[in-house]
Amino acid sequence: MNNLFNAQRFRQYLALEFTNQKQLLYYGVGAVVSFLIVVLYLIRATNNTPITNDDLLGLFFFTYAVIATAVVNRSFLSFRSQKKLITFLTFPVSQFEKFLFEYLSTVLVGVFIVPALILFAYMLEGEVHQLLDKNIGYTGLTFITDVINDTLSSGPENKLYVKKVGMVIVFLMPWSMMNVLFTGTSVFSKWPLIKSALFVAVFFIYHGLLVYLIFNKMGVSDYLSNEYPLFFFSSGNAAINFVLFSMIVANAVFIYSAYLKLTEKEL
Repeated sequence: MNNLFNAQRFRQYLALEFTNQKQLLYYGVGAVVSFLIVVLYLIRATNNTPITNDDLLGLFFFTYAVIATAVVNRSFLSFRSQKKLITFLTFPVSQFEKFLFEYLSTVLVGVFIVPALILFAYMLEGEVHQLLDKNIGYTGLTFITDVINDTLSSGPENKLYVKKVGMVIVFLMPWSMMNVLFTGTSVFSKWPLIKSALFVAVFFIYHGLLVYLIFNKMGVSDYLSNEYPLFFFSSGNAAINFVLFSMIVANAVFIYSAYLKLTEKEL
């Protein structure tokens, strides 16, 4: 395919993939929503006190991590079977269109659709459950809005900027983790989830040891001053902007690496 992207062809590809996978999609969405509703109902029914906002936030992040990981782990399934790989590579769409479909149907679904699905199940259960028992303490989405309001409504202006950018970084974390897993599925044909998780663990351990060696063993911390309290950063704003920029660059590298792995398969 010489043509990088053709909108009509890509729409037909999307329609075909949806037709082939719609049964799995319906069953998957139904199973997730039903399971979450049952679990939330049992938690509320077996507790004498309403669930706190902190508990809800913890449950949300745990559920999101499990479901989103399962979704992204389905990317590049064709790479795990030689027969499916040949069919995938010879399908009459461009490399970029194949890659874009994989990314949209896994990473973006994991980042945006999965949390919306979890919140839908939570609100559906809460609205119905409070009709049966008004004392369950259902408060809608306040467990999320309270955290956002508490973060952004107080503090001096310079600290508030750091909080806002810090929140952006927090929201980028799920996208970053999805990109790491997405790239892992393109690289590892067997046990991609486990190998990707081990890679991330080794990555953070290595950099943690590196920071420890630089600041503790090499004595770099002795050179910090009031003018530059954060090593080569002049302020907290500069440090957090650097972290944000680094995350964006790292994600771009991960995405491009996955694309290169796809092009390598077609060579």
